[in-house]
Amino acid sequence: MTGFGQALGGLIPVAMTLVGIVSILQRRRARRKGLPDSGAEAEAERRRQAARETERRMASYMAQRDMGRDLSGGHAIRSGRDEQENGR
Repeated sequence: MTGFGQALGGLIPVAMTLVGIVSILQRRRARRKGLPDSGAEAEAERRRQAARETERRMASYMAQRDMGRDLSGGHAIRSGRDEQENGR
C-alpha cells in the first residue's frame, strides 16, 4: 500500500503543473481571439483602480500635512488640545 501512496503523491505535482499550463494556454488563446475578459481580469482591474485611488488619497494627505509644516516653520501645527492630551 505504501508504494501506491508514494506514486500518487508524485503524480499530484505533475497534474497541478499540467492544469496550470492548460489554463495559461486557454487564457492566451482567448486574448488572441478578443473574447471578453474573464472575471479574474475584471477583478484585477478593479484592484488596480482601487490602488490608484488609494495612492491619490495618500498623496493628497501628504500634501496637506506638508503644507501644515510649511506654515509652522518646519514643525507640524498642533492644537492646544493635542498638547493638553500629551501632557505638554
